[in-house]
Amino acid sequence: MRDNRIDLIRGFAMVTICVNHVTWMLGKVENVGQKIPTLTHYGYSSAAEIFFFMSGYMVGMVYLNKPDTRAKLLSRAFHLYKVNISLFLLLASLSFVVSNMLFLRLTDLDHLSNNSLLALVQHLLFFYCPMFTDLLLTYVLFLTASIPFTKLLQKSAMTFILAITGLYIFSQYFPMMKLTNVATSDGKWSFNLFSYQFLFMLGLFAGDRKIINRVFERIDRNTVLWSALSVVTLVGFYAIKRYDLLGLKGQWWIAKETLGPVRILHFFVVITVLMSLLSVFKKVLNIWPITVIALIGRQSLTAFCVSVVSCYIALAIWISNSGSQVLYFTLALLAVVAMALCSYLVEFKKKSGRAWHSLFIRAKEA
Repeated sequence: MRDNRIDLIRGFAMVTICVNHVTWMLGKVENVGQKIPTLTHYGYSSAAEIFFFMSGYMVGMVYLNKPDTRAKLLSRAFHLYKVNISLFLLLASLSFVVSNMLFLRLTDLDHLSNNSLLALVQHLLFFYCPMFTDLLLTYVLFLTASIPFTKLLQKSAMTFILAITGLYIFSQYFPMMKLTNVATSDGKWSFNLFSYQFLFMLGLFAGDRKIINRVFERIDRNTVLWSALSVVTLVGFYAIKRYDLLGLKGQWWIAKETLGPVRILHFFVVITVLMSLLSVFKKVLNIWPITVIALIGRQSLTAFCVSVVSCYIALAIWISNSGSQVLYFTLALLAVVAMALCSYLVEFKKKSGRAWHSLFIRAKEA
């Protein structure tokens, strides 16, 4: 039986990514004031690390123990590729509706407005990614790369670990070995694939062996000890960052683009804290706000696409209106609500087994 707490971890990551994206994007225009606090503000890692690890975990848990793994991975990768194209076309339509040059520049849609056909072809070939869309394309590439890595894992777990670790070390020595994105200032993707494959593939390994489920079982036996140790460690990381006790500021150890090793350590602390808290408060996991986060986690693809569109719309509204603390909070909240509503619609469709058009006909008749 699927542990609902896994969906909660994924949902937490998606909500955090959405809030952080809205905060970061609006802050490029005008100071948003007091930022909405998220757990990842108090250390070195961000919700992206959780997203990649948990995405790999779900791939390992769902696909690796089934027949015809290769076909299923390719099918999933192609599905995400099609979804990303749809997202790109939707964002492209926004570029024609919102003609503000600041909006186009901050979202990297200005490249699209200069030559739409060329931009589309470049996007299809992974050479052009409007803001935030590279995350989904990275997932497509990792799913495809999972095919040879899965074969390697089946032959030797040790060789698999050494391979992904070797690629990660390579990325630290050659940080600019990234894919081309013609819309960015340095002409590169924001993510280093050689770096982030480590967490994705490590998640794939963990999912194949259901390690998170096993860790949950161990935490459940002694929640007080696990919670105390993980929270103390998290606070320690916060103190190190807050006062730069180790002189890490600006160093490659904490670099986001190449996923510095301290970021990886902090990620493990964060996810352990989340797992410990979910075990401590296990009795309240069925209350409405928590189930909404779990729903977002189950429908993470839908949630992510909606979060990107919501962030773009929030930016357009922010540019056209004088920035205020209330407006910032409202836009961030509406983005999360949009994720939840769309996730509910997709979940309802899957459970009902109906096509979209039949759902709308039924709603009209009602």
